[in-house]
Amino acid sequence: MAGLDILRRDLLRYWRNPIRTALLFAMPLVIAGVFALAFGGGGGDQISIKILLFDEDDSLLSRFLEGAGGSSQRDQKLEVVPVGEEGYEMMERGEASALIHLPQGFTTDFLDGTPTTIGVVKNPSERFLPKIVDEGARIGAVGLSEASRVFRAELAQIGDFTREEKFPADLAVAGLSSGVNNKLKGLERFLFPPVVTLESVSLRSEGGEEEDSDFNILAYVLPGFSVMGILFLAQSATRDILRDRESGLLRQLLTAPVSVNDYVGGKCLSVFAVTALGFALFVIIGLAAGIRWGPAPAVVALMLASALAAAGLLILIMSLVGSERQGDTLTTIVIIVSSMLGGAFMPVSQMPAFLTPISAATPVYWSTEGFAKLIIHGGGLGDIVLNLAVLSIVGAALMLIGALILKRKIERGAL
Repeated sequence: MAGLDILRRDLLRYWRNPIRTALLFAMPLVIAGVFALAFGGGGGDQISIKILLFDEDDSLLSRFLEGAGGSSQRDQKLEVVPVGEEGYEMMERGEASALIHLPQGFTTDFLDGTPTTIGVVKNPSERFLPKIVDEGARIGAVGLSEASRVFRAELAQIGDFTREEKFPADLAVAGLSSGVNNKLKGLERFLFPPVVTLESVSLRSEGGEEEDSDFNILAYVLPGFSVMGILFLAQSATRDILRDRESGLLRQLLTAPVSVNDYVGGKCLSVFAVTALGFALFVIIGLAAGIRWGPAPAVVALMLASALAAAGLLILIMSLVGSERQGDTLTTIVIIVSSMLGGAFMPVSQMPAFLTPISAATPVYWSTEGFAKLIIHGGGLGDIVLNLAVLSIVGAALMLIGALILKRKIERGAL
């Protein structure tokens, strides 16, 4: 019963200090909100990039590039606006994310193998979208450069055809077709199957039916930042253990009918309860923002397992330090590094391969991967069994080791 009294006292401490509690939730929510705003959060308003195309060449190739920049009428994310010299004035007024300039003679230079340039003017008032246009232009330039290198002879022949005033001879066209065909055969091992493939995923409801609504970018970022948030909650809860010692409260409790086992057990239960309730609040906020977390039993199980892992990790770390300042420094470093490596800031699949084993050693990885299976891939409880097992077993083991160390230090008077 004494352990439950300690749990009730700690929960009342958070309830009576709402400002402190709100600040613990602020950082992950703010970061998630910034990501959502930067990359087009869910709902009806989706990210749209406006590009001004100043095409001085006005040739078949430049018109083809202009058409390639468009998107479907159903879901237009890229708006390409043909302009003239006035495009530079429009850029000065900030009316587009970027301006692409195709110089006069662009197609002729490309066919002849003469160096040419695709100009890109970026809007300095925007941070992310102009970079997307710039990288897209670079990728397009690399593609054209490689095509010019591989099909150099054929492109030069096409250039000769365009300068003739009559139709080319049938034999010349046949020779051109044969040359292109032979080059394509040489690329067959890269194209069939392609080296790079794209996989599209869709959200599915609990019944397995595909959802038609727009996908919420918060569904990608909020789970990872929620795990980081409960790690900071666990840091705050475990910090109270050291604070109890420094304030003399621990000594007073132990002189009352409270044993060391009661105190340590109550504190472990308190840290777990705080992190679990905090994660539940993050889930509720996500639901209000339109996130479909997945089947309720799977979400609750993964939420509790993640809270256990976070609580166990922080209790172990706090049991090893000698002061509150040391604990704050060490736990903050561990939380930030494990969040970055575990996939809270970017998917682990986008990291170098040598970091994958390190990422898998963090509870953030197993939690975010589990929520990705539920939210992104429409999985259920059976799909996250491994994630639940790793988080629960590791969390319980870390908490047990940390509790034993705390008990021993309290009995020796070192805490």
